[in-house]
Amino acid sequence: MLKERLEALVFRLAEKTFYRATKNIEMDSLKKKLALVDYPYSTGHYFAYWLTIAAITAVLGFVVAIAVFFSGTLANPIVFMAPFIAGAGVAAFSLVWPSMELSKKNKIIAANLPLAILTMSTISEGGAPPQYMFQSIAGNPDYPWLEKECTKIQRFMDQLGLSFSKAVAKEIELTPSVKLQTFLKELNTTLKSGGDLKEFMAKRADDAYFEYMLQLERSAERAETLGEIYSIILIAAPLFLFFSVMLLGMFASDSGIFGLSVEQLVTYGVWLVIPLANILFITVMMIMSPE
Repeated sequence: MLKERLEALVFRLAEKTFYRATKNIEMDSLKKKLALVDYPYSTGHYFAYWLTIAAITAVLGFVVAIAVFFSGTLANPIVFMAPFIAGAGVAAFSLVWPSMELSKKNKIIAANLPLAILTMSTISEGGAPPQYMFQSIAGNPDYPWLEKECTKIQRFMDQLGLSFSKAVAKEIELTPSVKLQTFLKELNTTLKSGGDLKEFMAKRADDAYFEYMLQLERSAERAETLGEIYSIILIAAPLFLFFSVMLLGMFASDSGIFGLSVEQLVTYGVWLVIPLANILFITVMMIMSPE
C-alpha cells in the first residue's frame, strides 16, 4: 500500500512539473518494451516520472551532503558532487529499466511455468475444458507475471468475444516469454488437431517436474557460490584492505596516501566503498536470481 501511494504521489508531482516537457517524447523501441512489461502510462509519463525521482534524489542527497559536511564527518567539498551523481544515475537508470524489467519478467515466467503446468495438468485430468486451466492461474499471486498473461487470455475471451484458440493465438503474439510461447503453441496445435488434452498435459507435466527439480538444484549451487564470493570479497577483503591502509599510514608522509589521511581513507571505505560494494553485490544477485 505504501509503495502504491508513493508512486501515485510521484506521478502527480511529475504531471505538474516535468510532464509538460516530456509529453511529446516518442520512442518506438521504448514504447514497445513498456507495453511488454504492462506499463500502464505513456512514454511521456514514464520520462516525467523518472526525472521527478532523479530530482528528488538530488535534493535529498544535497541535504544529506550539507549535514555530513558541516558535521565534520566528511569535511571535503567533494561530498557535494554525490547528489548530482546520484540524480544523473537515476536518470540514466530510466533508460535501462524497461530492458531489466523485461528480462526479469521472462525469468520469473520461466521459473513459475513448470509449477503452473503441473497445476494445469491436475485440472485437465479432471476433464475440465482447457480455459479452466488458465482460470486457475489468472489472478493467482503465487504465479507472478504469469498470472497476468493468463488473465489476458481470459480478457480476450470475455471482453473481445474470442474463442479459446484465438485468445491463445493472440497471447502468443503478445507475450515476451519464449517458453510460454512454445507451451501455448503446442497446446493450441494439440487442440486444433483434435489431440488428447489429458495426454498432452500429462507429458508436459512430467517435463515440467524434471525442469523444476533442475531449477532447484541450480539455485542451491548458485546460492552456495554467491555465499562464498560474499565471504571472500565483502568480508575478508575489507579487513585486509583496512589493515593494509593502517600499515601504509605508519610509513606514509605527512601528506598522507593519495592526498588523503588514514582517517579519511577509513571513513570513505566504511561509509562509501563497502556500502556501494554491498549494493553492487545485491544487484548482481538479483540479476542472477530467476525470481
